[in-house]
Amino acid sequence: MSTENEQNPQTENFVGGPEGTAEAVENDLTALYQQIDQLSTERDQAKDQLLRTMADFQNFRTRTRQENDLNKRYATEAFVTALLPVLDNFERTVAHLEQGATVESMLTGVRAVERQLRSVLEGQNVQRIPAVGEMFDPTYHEAIAMEATNDHPSDTIIAEIEPGYRIGDKVVRPARVRVARPA
Repeated sequence: MSTENEQNPQTENFVGGPEGTAEAVENDLTALYQQIDQLSTERDQAKDQLLRTMADFQNFRTRTRQENDLNKRYATEAFVTALLPVLDNFERTVAHLEQGATVESMLTGVRAVERQLRSVLEGQNVQRIPAVGEMFDPTYHEAIAMEATNDHPSDTIIAEIEPGYRIGDKVVRPARVRVARPA
């Protein structure tokens, strides 16, 4: 027996209890729609921020690539500018030879140009790799020949066939050498 004031348990669960009035449901839906709108706005803002960040990164990569290209171009330009006086002195030496300069004066001129060229290379941090008398190191040396000898310790460089060079710690060309081995 039920009275009119009692609620049906099935209706109570379906509608949501005493607050399950149509007005409460409408309020809940309104709150959900507002939350959906807010989340959609936040999503759109995050997407916009992501797209801007991606565009900024792409611009950064492009700008960095262009700056690296310019740096390479200007680094080469600075090196060539430093070498031009060496070339000028070689041309003067050849002109003196053509005018009948003596062997001694030519030798003096060529040595001066060699010193100037070495100075330019040192200014670019190019250094000659020590070889003769050093222990063979495949990082810096390339063994062209082995020579059987008891005059030098094994694996000691006894002759430099072609000098090696490095820029800082990077080997540009290994020294080509002859290495001692036990007789």
